[in-house]
Amino acid sequence: MSVTLSSMSGVFKEDSVNLMASDNRSKYGWRSQISVWWIGAAAVCLGFLLLFVILGVVAHNSRTIGHQDSKCLTLIYSLTIDRNTLRDERDQLKINSSNLTKEMEVLQSQYNAMAVSRDNLQEEIHRLNLSRTDKPCYQGWKSFRDKCYYFSPTGVTKTWESSRKDCKERRADLVIITTTEELDFVSRTYEITWIGLSDKEQENKWKWVDGTNLLSDEFWQKGEPNNNNNEDCAEVSRTAKKFNDVPCARTFSWVCED
Repeated sequence: MSVTLSSMSGVFKEDSVNLMASDNRSKYGWRSQISVWWIGAAAVCLGFLLLFVILGVVAHNSRTIGHQDSKCLTLIYSLTIDRNTLRDERDQLKINSSNLTKEMEVLQSQYNAMAVSRDNLQEEIHRLNLSRTDKPCYQGWKSFRDKCYYFSPTGVTKTWESSRKDCKERRADLVIITTTEELDFVSRTYEITWIGLSDKEQENKWKWVDGTNLLSDEFWQKGEPNNNNNEDCAEVSRTAKKFNDVPCARTFSWVCED
């Protein structure tokens, strides 16, 4: 009887040990499963977090790239407008250059034509000077600086108008004085000599017999012309060697110029 109880006691102990081992395995296995679940959940969360970070970076970069693309497009548009403007200006400059070239060619042609005309005129002047130099003055006339002068006979005097009439009958006119040398040449022969200067047409508007105005007052005597007693005609004296206005009705010697 004791043997049997002892055996049964051994059996109970063995079963008890087995139950405890089984309980321990069940307990630790459940904990292991929980740990694995948390690790998995943490990994999933980290994965989602990483995904969100990546998506945020991508979105930020996309906005940045889009903004840069917009700026690039604006810059390209502005550069295109500038390029077109410069192209238009270049084309206009080409047109202006072409027009200026044509105008320059026209001006050059006109200049060449004027140069030819100038050369022809110079040749004509030279020819006329040669012919005038070769041509002697009429008998009784005096030559001075390529011009011919007729001095009235000694002791013969006339009014200004009569003196001019005599010159015209000789196909000349009263002398026109333009230089100091010519003034000295004309005034040295007679005490007083009529010259081809008057203001008969308009008072104080002194003109030569060829219609040209007296351009300078340098040849007048001091205080002249003074228009004393309707002095509308000019004479030169041998002593003063200057112009003086006197009444045209007075009579003096005269000099004609061819």
